[in-house]
Amino acid sequence: MARDKVSTKIEADARARAKEIQAEFAERQKKLEAEHEERKKAYREETRKLAQTEDGRIRREILTDARLQARKEILTARHELINKTLDTATQKFTKSKGYASLLARIVAEQGSRTRVLLSASDCKRFAKSAWAKKADEAPIQGGVILRTPRKDFNFSIDAAFEALGEELTLELAEVLFSASSGKPKTKHKKRSK
Repeated sequence: MARDKVSTKIEADARARAKEIQAEFAERQKKLEAEHEERKKAYREETRKLAQTEDGRIRREILTDARLQARKEILTARHELINKTLDTATQKFTKSKGYASLLARIVAEQGSRTRVLLSASDCKRFAKSAWAKKADEAPIQGGVILRTPRKDFNFSIDAAFEALGEELTLELAEVLFSASSGKPKTKHKKRSK
């Protein structure tokens, strides 16, 4: 009997300890599940914040790219308009009444030992003029290039545009776009030679 009492006592203690362990396990499981839920909420919140931040960054990047592309298109259109304006000015100048006499005077001042180079259209246009009978074609828009054995004298419109370069482009842009930009007109300083 004593043995039965001891066995019963051990069994009772073991059952009690097993219940304690199960209770501890259940409590610990609830605690871990609660921590897991808290972490899940924190991760979801952090993910939401990161997604919002990334969304904002992507939106800003898209807007910046769109603005940059729009500026490029505007600049391209303005550049095309400036080039078209220069082409129109060239055409008006080459068709003006004094153009032929100006070229004839430039050629006459350089003497007879110079080789005359004209644009293709000017070669055809002035083929019957005495000063242009032996003229050769040059890849220019207008004007004249006089070639001597020692050097060239370039009186072409292309050379004039190149020499004036940025200053002419800036002045044209100011005239063409000052009304659209709303900026006051400014005077550009002339370059010293």
